[in-house]
Amino acid sequence: MSPKRTYFGFTTPQQRKLLFETWEATGDIAKACQTARVSQRLFYYWKPRFEKEGYAGLERFESRVAHKLNYKDPVIEQQVLDLRRAHPDWGKARIAQEMAKANNWVPLVSPNTVKRILHTAGLWPESGAKKKETSESTVRCADQPGQTINVDVCFVPTEHWTETKLPAVSGSSGHLVVERLPDTKEPPQWPGQVFGQTELSYEEAMGEYVRATRDRLRHTRRPKQAPLAEPPTRWRQEWEGRAERHAVLERRKQEDAQWKELRTHHHIQVVAYRNLSRVRRKEQRIAWETELNQWQERKAARKALLEKRLQENQAWHQRNQALKTGAEPVPKNRTWIAILVITDNCTRQCLGLPIFQTGSKLTSEELVAALRIILPSGLAYLISDQGVHFKNKLFAALAQETHFIHVPIYRHRPQSNGIAERFVQTLKVWLRYHAWQSPTGLEALLAQFLPEYNDRPHQGLAIPGLSPNEFAQRIWLM
Repeated sequence: MSPKRTYFGFTTPQQRKLLFETWEATGDIAKACQTARVSQRLFYYWKPRFEKEGYAGLERFESRVAHKLNYKDPVIEQQVLDLRRAHPDWGKARIAQEMAKANNWVPLVSPNTVKRILHTAGLWPESGAKKKETSESTVRCADQPGQTINVDVCFVPTEHWTETKLPAVSGSSGHLVVERLPDTKEPPQWPGQVFGQTELSYEEAMGEYVRATRDRLRHTRRPKQAPLAEPPTRWRQEWEGRAERHAVLERRKQEDAQWKELRTHHHIQVVAYRNLSRVRRKEQRIAWETELNQWQERKAARKALLEKRLQENQAWHQRNQALKTGAEPVPKNRTWIAILVITDNCTRQCLGLPIFQTGSKLTSEELVAALRIILPSGLAYLISDQGVHFKNKLFAALAQETHFIHVPIYRHRPQSNGIAERFVQTLKVWLRYHAWQSPTGLEALLAQFLPEYNDRPHQGLAIPGLSPNEFAQRIWLM
């Protein structure tokens, strides 16, 4: 360790003035420094400015702000701006990683430099959102490629047009449900917390998790419920409600503007009547009483209107509160396509995206047949949710045949299968800006997305910024 140094505070303007007055009077630097109680090094620090500006230059310090920032070559700055304009949804880290990828994975700019360039060009939006809360869970990944894979089944419509948000659909229960709210507000407990124990190796932690979730493989039959009448979707109700509310607010603005004009006009008439002489008031008394009666009627109508608005506001808030509860059923007139997502837990490579036109009627035979083709050799663990497609005899037979351990995640804990869940989110964001009208068109889009995803920078790897393919090539050197 370096020895501690004595801290000396900043000198004052009076102290510096005394220093140079003594030096000019005596010509002795040591005596001047002793009188002002400063070091000779500080004397030589201030001497050039004193010779240039005199005693006025001793009044304040020079600005300590960096005057020469880490500006990049204009060509690099233009590349940053072009990428931002071409991909408005890319953040600073993604832009920096894409530029490094084009430069043989050698970084050209840092994410913060990208942010400064975009902020200077007016392309960095000011956000008032709060900082995201960090998760307390510890992320553990497989040590080698092909050791563990994450699988999931997502659903997309058979027909889709661009700029239309793809809904979040859950089919693990055997029927499609859009949203599910938590049932309890108590601190959750789930078997995946065992991965936070850093003293355990990956195999030991995975073994504990397997033992804790083994009972989840038991197949339980649920009684069938009679189908209910299909109400409008919650999204449609919210959208229509917002449109109606906007029209109501615009009408209220016009009514308020008219009321202000009437009130101003009445005030002018009151002032003018009060300024009249007594004789003129008697002459205009009848007209004035008529005006007062009309004003009282307007005030009563205004009061009734405000009470009506209050009732409409209460009904609006009650409607919104009612829409926040319960799950939203999927309309029956909409058909779906099921996509099987298979992602490597170590390298984040997507191994395949087979589609099934049966959608919500996806059978275990179809799923197992697709997995037989794509599963890597030497697979040790397969992580999935507790969907009906994974809790059956055919899937158990596949696990026994290929010698891997099926690891079902805990209910209501999709974070345990976060790699597959995050991939589904990325896939749906990409598909949102593409259109298809048939399963063949969707299959062509997935064939285009698969190599693009595996070759794009990924921030969830042990070496952030590398693509899954590049990381898979380098992991053997680690």
